[in-house]
Formats: sequence, C-alpha cells, structure tokens
Amino acid sequence: MDEKLLANIGLNKYERSVYWTLLKKGDLEASKLSQLSQVPIGKIYEILRDLNKYGLVEIQPSRPRKYRTVDPKIAFELMYKRREEEALNELKLLRETFAEIERQLSNGDSPKHVETTFWPDKFHDNELKETVNSFFEDIEHEICVVTPLKYKPGVSEQYDDSMSIFSQAYLNLAQRGIHVKILDSYSQLLPSIKELINSIEDESVKSNVQKFMEIRILETEHDFVIFDSKTIFLDIEDQINTGTSLGMTQIHDESYTKRFKAKFNDLWTKGKRFNFT
Repeated sequence: MDEKLLANIGLNKYERSVYWTLLKKGDLEASKLSQLSQVPIGKIYEILRDLNKYGLVEIQPSRPRKYRTVDPKIAFELMYKRREEEALNELKLLRETFAEIERQLSNGDSPKHVETTFWPDKFHDNELKETVNSFFEDIEHEICVVTPLKYKPGVSEQYDDSMSIFSQAYLNLAQRGIHVKILDSYSQLLPSIKELINSIEDESVKSNVQKFMEIRILETEHDFVIFDSKTIFLDIEDQINTGTSLGMTQIHDESYTKRFKAKFNDLWTKGKRFNFT
C-alpha cells in the first residue's frame, strides 16, 4: 500500500508513520513503536491516543501495554461514516454561516474590499518564497501574526515545510525596521527564528533585530495576520484535508481590521514573552 494514501484520509506525518509501522509489524509496545516509526517517545502516546480515537488502533489489556491495528475494513468503514456525519454537520454550519453573512450584508456590516488568493497544489522551487516576499514588501510599520494550535510540529506538513521561509521573512522585516509581533502556539517557528537570530554574528545587527521583533507564547485557535492595522489575512483551511491551507482571504478595510487588532491586543496581553537567547 502507498503510504501517501494515508495522508488522503487525514493522517498527519507522525500518525501515518505509527499506523504504517503497526500495519507492517503487528502488535508493539510504545517504546518499540517509537523506535521503529521514528516518532519521538515524547509524542508517541499522543499519536496513539489520536489513532485510537479515530478507531484505527486498539490497546491490548496486557502488561506491558501493546498496541495493534483494528481490522482496516471495519476501521475504515466506521471512519467513513464518522466523516460523512461530520461533513453533513459542516454543510449545515456552512449554510448557517451563509445566512449570517447575508444578514450582516443587509445591515451594511461587511468589509468593503475583499480578495481571495488560492494556493497551487504544490509550490515549485522559490514560488512560496517569492509569494511571501511579495505580500510582505508593502508593509510599512507593523505586522501582527497569530499562529494557532493546528500549526504545532507534525500536525501540518504544509506549514512545517514552509517554516524556514516564513521565519526568514519575519527576520527580514525586523531588519528593515518593521515591528514584528508574533503570538505563537509552540509551533516550529520558535526554534527556526531563534536559530536564525543566534546565527547573526554582528551583535549590533542582532540587537536591532531583537528590538523590532517580539514573540509571545499563547496556545490559541485564532489564526490571522494584520498588516499595518489596515489589512487582515485569514487562512482558508481545506475541509477535506484539514491542516492544509487552500489559500487566504485579504480584507482591506480599516474599520473592520480595527476589530481584529483589538482581539490581537487582548490575546497579546495574555501571552508569555519568548526569550531568544
């Protein structure tokens, strides 16, 4: 079986590795499973709990505790029925959301200028870097970023793969004298930026970057970016392959953006300052 097929049913990198290992090797203890699947022991129990929740893996009542796969035919059928029910609920929510949007439109409460950009299926060569830089080049004063829990390491391959590009782009902004404020949910952005800053040999340059860049830690489901208190960027999540972004919506409306900035400021006061050193 092509392991990539497991991505199509919504399993992330770690989940695929653990499930595929159990399919090949049979019953295993967590420690041995961690070793064979190359999933850190600190993550293995969380991954196993998730696979158990999906109905793909069951826990044997043995000592030491072992894990094994549920008969795929049964597990996949139950997963399909659960996903079908979730999809129907999402469609119901979508219809209700459309109705609410129409209501707000009729009240004149909608943003004035909205643009939607859809990403290609795969970025080639430097396309993502060029796209990010083109968005960032017009920033004049400040960028406020909220990275949600769904961007934790191993949850979104798409985000993991783009980490170095975004961390370098934020560093470039700080070097330009743009205030960079990032509220992060313990994503891979933290070690990536820290590594970049620590690699700067010129202490005056490093000090200047730290002057214009501040990161605070707060686990949150919120997910948005604000440019110069004028433009909001909202992620469009793929509802088929969750954890993957289809693109983004840009809202150019200062009065509308003001509400998001107020929310950001509220979250910012709750965050814990991240130390670069």
